[in-house]
Amino acid sequence: MASETTVRSKRLHHVAYATRDPEATHRFYAETLGMRLLRTENHRQGDGYFQHFFFDMGHGECLAFFHVGGVGEDADYQTAISTAAGLPVWVDHLAFALDDLDEFEAMKKRLQNHAVERMHEIDHGWCRSLYMIDPNGIMVEFCVTTNAEEFLQTEEEALRLLRQPPEEFAEETRKEPSVARRVRR
Repeated sequence: MASETTVRSKRLHHVAYATRDPEATHRFYAETLGMRLLRTENHRQGDGYFQHFFFDMGHGECLAFFHVGGVGEDADYQTAISTAAGLPVWVDHLAFALDDLDEFEAMKKRLQNHAVERMHEIDHGWCRSLYMIDPNGIMVEFCVTTNAEEFLQTEEEALRLLRQPPEEFAEETRKEPSVARRVRR
């Protein structure tokens, strides 16, 4: 029998975001990125409606979206979660894992074939990433781990860094301002 100390999340079931344009969202995730549309639920609520639809990310995990109308949303609601909150577009983002550099290159080619304007490609030292913006203004990343040992830290080291005051951050950790800050919808 499961106890409080043994129950924890095993994996992500789904994460959900808002969309104003279900068709553009479907084209981007299903046709451009190759994620299969698994399920769509259409519901009435009061005088309004909402649609909740799910794309397959593999391993039983899904990316979902809500298309809403008249269910309590502000008329001018924003779907670009980072920029709508006054943050750079790269703060809140989706990062999809790729298995190896061959898949990374294949995804880069797929994006080029679908005329997706990649915002940029970065080698982070422990991984390589491709970044773009989806039709909802959400940054999407495809990431392949290239050095798992460099990524891993002990829990103690990670906690020490988490608690480190910004004025003590080492100068060699400085990152130049990203072009991602300039992307607006």
